[in-house]
This record gives sequence, C-alpha cells and structure tokens, in this order.
Amino acid sequence: MRRLLIAVAVGLVFAPAASADPVAQILRADGTVIASAGPGRFDFPRTTGSLLHIGSASVTARGVELEDVSLLGGRIQAVRVLVPPKAKRARIEGLYVDGRVVRPRVNRLVPLTASDYLITSQAAVGPKRRIGVVGLRLSFGQPAFGLPAGTQFLVGLPARPQAARPVVRIVHKSSDPLVVLGFGGLASLATFHPSDPMPGGTIGQRAVAIAKQYLGIPYVYAGADPITGFDCSGLTMYVYEKLGIHLQHWTGYQIHEGTPIPRWALQPGDLVFFYDEGGVPGHEGIYIGNNQFLHAPHTGDVVKISTIDSHYSAVYVGAVRPY
Repeated sequence: MRRLLIAVAVGLVFAPAASADPVAQILRADGTVIASAGPGRFDFPRTTGSLLHIGSASVTARGVELEDVSLLGGRIQAVRVLVPPKAKRARIEGLYVDGRVVRPRVNRLVPLTASDYLITSQAAVGPKRRIGVVGLRLSFGQPAFGLPAGTQFLVGLPARPQAARPVVRIVHKSSDPLVVLGFGGLASLATFHPSDPMPGGTIGQRAVAIAKQYLGIPYVYAGADPITGFDCSGLTMYVYEKLGIHLQHWTGYQIHEGTPIPRWALQPGDLVFFYDEGGVPGHEGIYIGNNQFLHAPHTGDVVKISTIDSHYSAVYVGAVRPY
C-alpha cells in the first residue's frame, strides 16, 4: 500500500454527517482507483454516465443503499442494491442483464462475453482488512470503452456513516488500492499479507512474476525449492507461499484449495490442472495468460512455459483461483 501524502488546509470547517468510504469504485487491474462514488448521484463518465449510473446512494445504520443502477449503457440494470453492515450477502432487487431477469445469489457469475462477466453479492478482502460483501462486480477481461483489461466496477461497497468531523483537504494522494477480489466465497475469506510483495499487479499477476524467476530450474520429484528443484505442485506451493497463501504439496489437494474457474474466465495466477487419474489431476501449472501456463513438467525437463492449445487441451481437467 502506497503511503498517502496529505497536506491539511490551515482553516478547518465542520462538515455534515457523511461517509468516508466509497459506495462504488472503478479500479484498474493493479488496484489503482479510476473513480469513486459517494452518497448521492454518480455518473461515469461524468458527462454521460454511460458506463456506470447510480441514481441515488445513501449510507445509514441500515447499510449502503443504491437505487437506479445502470452499467454499460443499460445492459445491466438494478432497481435497488442494499449492502447491510457486516452482511453475508447483498440484497439486489430488479436485476436485468440484456433484458433478461437475473436472480442474484452469493457469487453468481453471469457471462457477458467470452472474457467479461458480472458477479452478484461477492465476498471481498483487502490488503489490510476484510472489506465485506460487494453488491455487483463487473470485470473486463479485454480492453473496452477506453479502459484497460482487468478493469473492475465495484457497485455497492460497505461503508460506515460518520458524525460531523473536520474537513481535511487532500492536496496529493497516491494510488490507494481498495480491494483484492477473487471468486472466493464466504468460507474462504482471509486477509492477504504478502510476505514477499511484488510491485503492482493483482495477486495472480504477482504469482506469475515470481514464478517466471524460476524458469529453467530442473524438475525434481517431490521438489519444492529452487535450489534442489521443483515438481509441479511444489512449484505452485512455493510461489504462493511467497504471497502468504498456503497450499499443500499435492495436485489432489490443490485442486480443492481455491474457487473453481471456468476455462473462459482464466486469469493470470490461476492454477490449471491436467490428466484426470481416477478423480485426481496428475499435473498442474500456473496460468500466465494467452492460453499459456508455466509448469514443471517431468523428470529430465525444466520449469518452462507451454500452451494449453496443444496436447494439453485434450487432457485439461479444470482450474482454481487460490486466493
């Protein structure tokens, strides 16, 4: 988390009760904030609201309540989004996607294109604290509308009403990533504390950056160290251990140590599995993007990059996101 550089105005005035927390945000893939919404009306872009429109937003003891929500020029519409304090799920009323009624539930994934998707009522965690449940999360898998791939629209973030307080004018503020999101459900909530942080990027992108340091390391059966060598699950275990995420040393365990991800929704850092051996995958690697994955294949080989669109396509088992 970058440190904030704040200059405080000499004269302080008191403001009415308001929320210091955003009720919606638009983030780049590395967590950099593009835009934030507070109570009231919000439009992005400001002149048209074509990508995100919130008719009204309020923060009370009952929680965060958004009304008249529209995304992507009306492709996604919700009459009302309510995120109660310390909620296990958000209440979403009147949700329509491309004119069809969608029944929201916790972590429901709604495909929009081959790479873009919407998730309803998703549990989220932050680098230093549990954020809570997000009402709607829209993710761009490819660049769109002038925004980069990996852009996230988070609509209905938990916020706290606050009493009157001095206004602090922020003269300069560096990028302040709010949340790190995956597909994890409520049972997998955990605060992320990287033990070997990499500059920028999502957790998955950091995992890929770490893994690429070990290209060329020899395959060693049961190996889990760059000095002695890696086997496939030892490599993935070692990489994610550096990010504070603990995996067990076996493909049969690791395929259950994350949230299942459909192949079309793969993102860098996801664990991909191959060769079904009686219900247990015989091999795995770390997806790096563009249908490629990094892995330790077998005795006599080294850690390298391969493509799923090869013989691996016929033996593909599935994927999980371990964070």
